[in-house]
Amino acid sequence: MLGSVKKKYIRYSFVVITFGYLFSASCIATEQPTRSIKLGIFPYVSPGQLVKFHTDLKNLFERTLGKKVTLVTAPNFKKFVGRTRKSAYDFIMTAPHLGRLAEVRDGYRPLAHTMHEVQGIYLTSKASNIYKLEDLKGKTITLVGRTAIITQMVERQLAKLGLHDKKNITFRFTKTHNNAMYAPLRGESDASVTGTLLWHKIGLKNKQNTRKMRVIGKSPLSIGFQVMAAKQVTDQDLQRIKIALLEFHNTAAGKLYMKKTGFRYFDPISDQEKKKLDPYIQIFLRKK
Repeated sequence: MLGSVKKKYIRYSFVVITFGYLFSASCIATEQPTRSIKLGIFPYVSPGQLVKFHTDLKNLFERTLGKKVTLVTAPNFKKFVGRTRKSAYDFIMTAPHLGRLAEVRDGYRPLAHTMHEVQGIYLTSKASNIYKLEDLKGKTITLVGRTAIITQMVERQLAKLGLHDKKNITFRFTKTHNNAMYAPLRGESDASVTGTLLWHKIGLKNKQNTRKMRVIGKSPLSIGFQVMAAKQVTDQDLQRIKIALLEFHNTAAGKLYMKKTGFRYFDPISDQEKKKLDPYIQIFLRKK
């Protein structure tokens, strides 16, 4: 009995230590003992990849505000949206429609959006007999959750081809776009959808896997990620960050950041662009 308790304690300690190391070593945290500015990055890739991509952005916020800034994420999209709603983040970088939702429902103020375009890319194994979207009939496809803008765009696109989840095609959901990427090679589904940016920044670097993959289509396009400020951010800090973001691509650190992320540069979001996102936030507004 004592040995069993000891083993459980060792396993528990290992989990706690491993979890703590992951977030402290990566500079990502869910809680901080002292108050710092929280920059929330929505979990489109793993915590380690978020750190790799966005540490330069965190450093920009720190230099601009003269305050400690902590990169923060959440385990999944749903929890990120929930924490955003509670103003748990001072600033967020989030999916385009989640930025619009944060503005309409949660009182966040838009600062800028990235100038890459959000788009889904359909992937399958070269060993399959799937060559075009119509061939997905009767197949299983892996995507991130149904509320993701890429998933919503894919769902609408396939519906126009007469393909509907649980009717003549099966949607299988996973946590992040990079989890979905190689699902066909792992035998988890017949096809998958990931973001085109991730495919170019992460997927294509793995030649061993990508040479076994076939691209069979792309989804419609959306504007890039949005950077937003919460209600508790002062107008002065908001303006400082906005100016810094719009000039970031002209700096050495900014050039490195844009090359690493593929974002190109930051630009203000127009009212017309905001309205185009409104159809994709209805799924959240219906859930009151």
